[in-house]
Amino acid sequence: MNWRLVLAGTMLMIASLHGAPAIAGDSPWGKAYLPNNRVVDQDNRSLSFYDDSLKGKITILSFIYTTCRDICPVVTARLSQLEEKLGSVVGRDVFFVSISIDPENDTPEKMKEYAKAFSAGPSWLFLTGTPENMEAIRYKLGERSGGKISQHRNEILLYNDNNGVWERASVFGDLNTLAETVRAMDPAWRSQAAGNPSAGIAKAAAASATGPDPTIGLPGEALFIKTCASCHSIGRGPKVGPDLVNLTSRRDRSWIVSYIANPDKIRSQDTPVVRELTEKFPTIRMPNLGLADVDISDVIAYIEAMTYAVEADKKSLETHHHHHSH
Repeated sequence: MNWRLVLAGTMLMIASLHGAPAIAGDSPWGKAYLPNNRVVDQDNRSLSFYDDSLKGKITILSFIYTTCRDICPVVTARLSQLEEKLGSVVGRDVFFVSISIDPENDTPEKMKEYAKAFSAGPSWLFLTGTPENMEAIRYKLGERSGGKISQHRNEILLYNDNNGVWERASVFGDLNTLAETVRAMDPAWRSQAAGNPSAGIAKAAAASATGPDPTIGLPGEALFIKTCASCHSIGRGPKVGPDLVNLTSRRDRSWIVSYIANPDKIRSQDTPVVRELTEKFPTIRMPNLGLADVDISDVIAYIEAMTYAVEADKKSLETHHHHHSH
């Protein structure tokens, strides 16, 4: 096998993945191209788009509108998980910016409420402004759905203003991988990581040392992590939406299935359950995730298995505690 050829091929592939390594000021997407229109953030501060949200930073950009009942809540909830995963680099090197594509309705007050519903940190701007300004920004950033809200993309953009490098990404893959992609936007971090491949291996070893997870590999797990976990926990309290522990003993199974399949339809019926949900979670509604019946029953099975694990944990803690108190 000719290693030199393989290596050359790999280098080519890496170059095409990351775009050619852009030299600062060399990128057609750089400072000169980027719009500096006036925008308003969720705290009603007036900002210049480029100067105040992109300049000198690595930024994770998403396009949202607060009345979206479709996929935006899931995108924002996954970004909120990403913010948690990135830890201390957020607010230092990495910043989040969500741009309204419906500025007529998205007032700063509504953006603030939206940010709060997803527990967005202080380094996350939710921007709105005049329709003309927002349109100009979206257009320059390649979000060209022509105002047809239903067609806006669910991709996010990653941009490092220090070297003019752009990347598109999706929040629906593995979030650890996405976190690595964001960190790799910083060349210093990238060379550090490349110089220390054992760090990754050590991390993986530490993760497996905590013992096997009994729920790994259940059908429904990957689906739950991808589509539900960003808004719901099982046994760790409410997040964007309610805690799902003991769901099947609290709610009728056929109700759960029909709610997941068509949340709008169930919500249009004025029942005590619907009223309670609307009261507790006023800002965000469960989106229609377009899951097939078999997927829905897999997800429910996973919630049941996790509920069982949570309850078993509680019991063993109680008996443990009980022994110690004598």
